[in-house]
Amino acid sequence: MAELGRLLTAMVTPYTDDGAVNLPMARKLARMLVENGNDGVVVTGTTGEAPLLSDDEKYALWSEVKQELGGATVVAGAGTNDTRHSIRLAKLAERAGADAILAVVPYYLKPSQEGIYQHFRAIAESTSLPVILYNVPGRVGVGMTVETILRCAELPNVVGNKEANGDLRHTAAVMEAAPGFKIWSGNDNDNFHLWCMGAWGAISVTAHIVARQQKAMLEAVLAGRLPEAAAIHMALCRVTDACFLNGSPSTIRYVLRQLGFAIGAPRLPVVEPDEAVGAKVMAELRRHRLDVPVPA
Repeated sequence: MAELGRLLTAMVTPYTDDGAVNLPMARKLARMLVENGNDGVVVTGTTGEAPLLSDDEKYALWSEVKQELGGATVVAGAGTNDTRHSIRLAKLAERAGADAILAVVPYYLKPSQEGIYQHFRAIAESTSLPVILYNVPGRVGVGMTVETILRCAELPNVVGNKEANGDLRHTAAVMEAAPGFKIWSGNDNDNFHLWCMGAWGAISVTAHIVARQQKAMLEAVLAGRLPEAAAIHMALCRVTDACFLNGSPSTIRYVLRQLGFAIGAPRLPVVEPDEAVGAKVMAELRRHRLDVPVPA
């Protein structure tokens, strides 16, 4: 099974002025992200507005981005709260050439831990692709216990977890019990702490604009240069706070548009920050060095 990248951007979905998915811009954006330090991208995750995209739109995005990036990692956001639908998407992702799938804990329904396990088991058994779990209780309403994650980790092609529960003790217990199971940080402000604990990488929102600095922080941690890594982390915390000021994906889409990326307006119910919040976001980002120049 191919090794998946350590630093992956949860990529926004570009739209045209009339609201259609903009495939040429998706290819351009994915290429820029890899050239700026990412090992690859997650396409049609939460940041990519997955619930607002049709299956055909998702398939087209996975296929086009993989064609553009070639050997770089493309992870397809293929999870929903419907097991049968998630299986269909996993099969489509495999057909599109994706390198792995990201499958979220079923949202809204608040299933039991047994239901969560059976959901992921069914998805994993439906595909030959590596499966990354996504534990994000703040968005879905229920989180995986340590025991459920460890059960899932025993499934042959479940290779890791995007962890966004904000509980370092919980993640430490998983890492101690299953040291070969990869953890990608799912909260940018947790990257430093999880990497110091031995996490594999991050699936990041702010890597749209600061991937080089995140990669430098990761490399410093891996080399044992913790004061250097900590200094990068402390600066990036303010970038992260700014990029989530109006929630995600709202704020990062606004930021990218302000930086000159023609990604279009988000689909409802996502809306961009109002003028006051937007001004506050960009004022903070102008205080930092980004991969993309910030207009004055």
